[in-house]
Amino acid sequence: MLWTLTLLLAFLPAGRQTSSYLEERIMSITRPVGSSVIITCDIHGNDNYIHWYRFQKGQDPQHLLYYNSISSTTVVDSRLDPEKYHVYEGTDRRYKFVLRNVEESDSALYYCATWAPTMIQPHPHLY
Repeated sequence: MLWTLTLLLAFLPAGRQTSSYLEERIMSITRPVGSSVIITCDIHGNDNYIHWYRFQKGQDPQHLLYYNSISSTTVVDSRLDPEKYHVYEGTDRRYKFVLRNVEESDSALYYCATWAPTMIQPHPHLY
């Protein structure tokens, strides 16, 4: 039996952002276990750090990574496998979040967020 999982994705504006705008979109993606998923986040503004979070039913929100658009660097949370998650910048400040080798346990709500540089922490965590 081929298992699939569904990822519910939301792109929500950050509550205290000051210099950018994120397009709010919610969509559902279903992929076979073992495949990859690419999720797009559109940023309208000048913020250089894009964060990705995962919400799973019955669990606390989890910060997955952030992307530094100045150095084109993905910084994955130290508790996670850096081979599983990656971000790259496409055209017109459209960022692509890649989730590789999806498993049933990856089924969740994912979202991107950004803040003004003065509000950023080197390794932010949401608890």
